[in-house]
Amino acid sequence: MGSSGLAWHRWRRYGSCSGLPVEDYFVLSRRAYAAVTAPAVLTQLNRPVRLPAEVVEEALREANPDLSYGGVVTTCREGRVAELRICLTRDLEPRDCPADMGRDCSLRETLFVPIR
Repeated sequence: MGSSGLAWHRWRRYGSCSGLPVEDYFVLSRRAYAAVTAPAVLTQLNRPVRLPAEVVEEALREANPDLSYGGVVTTCREGRVAELRICLTRDLEPRDCPADMGRDCSLRETLFVPIR
């Protein structure tokens, strides 16, 4: 989650309507995070790089063969990758993202900061 403030924001925005108690929501969040392999090519970077947003999605799909093209969505803000959204079922199985989520980052060059 990055910080306690971000964790609280996520709980208020997503967790509170999940029907789960707060503790169970965060346990499930940690399981979902652990279910996805971060691509070595992205985690081993030692500095930010500029690349097409689709390269980041492709690296995620390569490291996680069960992810479909529609199961990964990159969002960008101010010329940089802001989020990598990976859609999973309630059982944490990969699935396509909803159509209304949209693919809002088609930049040919975006700043990508290494995954920590």
